[in-house]
Amino acid sequence: MTASYPATEAATIVRRNAPQAVVAEGDTLEVRAEYVATAAQALRDDERSDLVFLANLTAIDRRDHFEMVYHLQSLDRNQILTLRARLDDRDAPSLPSLVHVFKGAHLQEREVFDLFGIRFEGHPDLRRMFLWEGFPGYPLRKDFLRMPGPVTAGLPGFPHEAGGNAWPVPGSVPERPRHPNDPGAAGAPEASAPDGAPEENSDDANGSDDSAEGETE
Repeated sequence: MTASYPATEAATIVRRNAPQAVVAEGDTLEVRAEYVATAAQALRDDERSDLVFLANLTAIDRRDHFEMVYHLQSLDRNQILTLRARLDDRDAPSLPSLVHVFKGAHLQEREVFDLFGIRFEGHPDLRRMFLWEGFPGYPLRKDFLRMPGPVTAGLPGFPHEAGGNAWPVPGSVPERPRHPNDPGAAGAPEASAPDGAPEENSDDANGSDDSAEGETE
């Protein structure tokens, strides 16, 4: 099982190269965004850490800021460190690229750029990876479905979502459309009787009443 590399030891290594880089050390090492490449290179090159492999990188939209998350791993020592960097500028988030530190960052940074709109300064070929150039917006941002301006990318809300995000756009129809399989919706399939069980209907019920009346008479 892979063990966690101590963030306190990582902080000591990073501070030797960039004294102002470390923001916090706990379960993870948090560094200032502008020092992320410096920190990653220091941890890669130091023999004590030996964090020579970038296992993955990704981004998190925290609504008021973005957070970049990196997992640096030592294959020989079977240890891994979580490195985080905060980006407060939602309009133009950017931080240094790690491609010159870890070649494996090349496609991963392009993916984050494509889906979050975070730019990686110094990346040799930063362009969209899954979506086409000119695609409006970034699908993994939490505000993607409510983009400002005349261009709407995606749906204004998720299908069958309750509340103010009802689909279609609230106010465009008298009430929120319901899926045929929703309970109580017009055209919803009726529940069938279990296999082998007799089906009840109004005719059988009436027949039973008639026979009962005949016996009474």
